[in-house]
Amino acid sequence: MDLIFLNGAMGAGKTATARALQKKLPPCAMADGDDLWNMYPFAVNDTTKAMVLSNIGHVLNSYLQSGLFSSTIFSWVMHEESIVQDILLRLPPPYGYRFFLFTLECPDQTRRARLEADAAKGLRPGGLLLRGTIARGEKRAEQCGAMLSFKLPTEGCSPEETAERIRRIVNGEEHPLPYRRTKQLGKDERALRQEVFMDEQGFAGEFDEADERATHLVFYNGGEPAACCRIFPGGKPGEYVLGRLAVKKPLRGKGVGAYAVRAAEESARLCGGREMVLSAQVRAQGFYERCGYAAAGEVFPEEGVPHVRMRKKL
Repeated sequence: MDLIFLNGAMGAGKTATARALQKKLPPCAMADGDDLWNMYPFAVNDTTKAMVLSNIGHVLNSYLQSGLFSSTIFSWVMHEESIVQDILLRLPPPYGYRFFLFTLECPDQTRRARLEADAAKGLRPGGLLLRGTIARGEKRAEQCGAMLSFKLPTEGCSPEETAERIRRIVNGEEHPLPYRRTKQLGKDERALRQEVFMDEQGFAGEFDEADERATHLVFYNGGEPAACCRIFPGGKPGEYVLGRLAVKKPLRGKGVGAYAVRAAEESARLCGGREMVLSAQVRAQGFYERCGYAAAGEVFPEEGVPHVRMRKKL
């Protein structure tokens, strides 16, 4: 039995994807958090928050205990890990289900267009309420990105296409790594970079001022840090810099590095990135070429190691 949570900011495509996914995983139950908080007038306070969490726990328990379904899908914003954990704690073991958390993502302008289209159809409130929803969505998107989850871009994808990718992951046909995306350099990334770049390769100036303005991605395998990298805006509009890509030694040569590069590119696109640049060690140039990058300049030394500048259009 599988319990599948879909989170993400408002307008990311959660409900439409959940409905499409339900048809791909029969017999399958589906619940949407907004349906379990459906009241007029709408109110957000400690009492209503407790009520909706109780409703969610009750409905999911009923689905899981019924024995009727091989999969249960729940979609809601769930922008903090504490919300996910609160819900899971309401589902007492032993049910023997596998748990998946998928974060659906798209650029702010795409979410804004979707929300405005829904408001025009009468599916969402308009005016000041819509503007407030859009503003909150930008913060919620950042918070969801910081959670450890499988992250799926939805821009340019139909709900059916996103649902199909989820189905493949759940059924073991695709093997991505969950990851976090944060504005702070965390202890897991710091330890991994020290291990790879300082202890293994002998670099001294590993941590620099760019860490303070970068977005950091940390990938996990079996709950343990597996890889990391960082991105930050470059010197031109739409340009992002990819750097500090590190992969645990036992996982090298298994596609983890290439997956991290793709995730970094998707993260840059969320921020409006149109081109990625990087400084690659010459010995790693072939890896980046296989990822679609091309050399752009002469070889130069960095801490005595030959590097080459590389670029890729996103």
